[in-house]
Amino acid sequence: MEIRKLSIIVPCYNEGRKIRQNLEQKVLPFLKERKINFEIILVNDGSKDNTKELFSVLVLENVLPLGYDDNRGKGGAVKFGIEQASGDYVLYMDADLSTDLKALDLIYSDKDNADMYVGSRHLKESVLAKKQGLVRRFIGKSCRIIVNSTFKFRFKDTQCGFKAIRTTYAKEMAQRQIINGFAFDVEYLYMAKLNNLKIKEIPVIWENDEDSKVSTFKSSIRFFKDVRIIKKNKDNYLFSKE
Repeated sequence: MEIRKLSIIVPCYNEGRKIRQNLEQKVLPFLKERKINFEIILVNDGSKDNTKELFSVLVLENVLPLGYDDNRGKGGAVKFGIEQASGDYVLYMDADLSTDLKALDLIYSDKDNADMYVGSRHLKESVLAKKQGLVRRFIGKSCRIIVNSTFKFRFKDTQCGFKAIRTTYAKEMAQRQIINGFAFDVEYLYMAKLNNLKIKEIPVIWENDEDSKVSTFKSSIRFFKDVRIIKKNKDNYLFSKE
């Protein structure tokens, strides 16, 4: 498919130790090797480490280091990034690069021209280079079952941090977005379904980040609360027909 310009959004919370290295050694060489026209929007989500200071002196080609002082959550950071995006597709991905960037090749070579591409760790072709612990896997499977049942989805994976959306629709989603936590992925998928967007799951190569800053228990409680909020706001998620 043809993507004239790709806006890559990277939400960052306390990523000062890794972010520059990941950009210079992995992300930028990958994009330039494939001659992809891109902008990278880094969003500092109220980090408590040196991320803000690093962003203030970070000068890299086509990289926009932005952010704010309050911690809004991953969903809030992605929303902020989408509002700044100028490409014709928006891709959001995790700063730790848990998802191998080769998943982008599948999007660029795809003939279906989907409106939304959803990275999945649980397709037959997916590769898990390093799995999560037993507790996280159990919670993840429980989330998939509950979310698919609640919204009548058939997704193998709703929470993989690698999704690409046609920018016109991404901005509609961000405008209607209520959730700032991790359940924003579910919110976006629900909007895509309600508005009959063309959605395609793609396999990924994925490696668990053992330095993850996410509290499994607290995040799970908030996640399920947010799922209930999403379910109650169906009318808010219907795009205007102009």
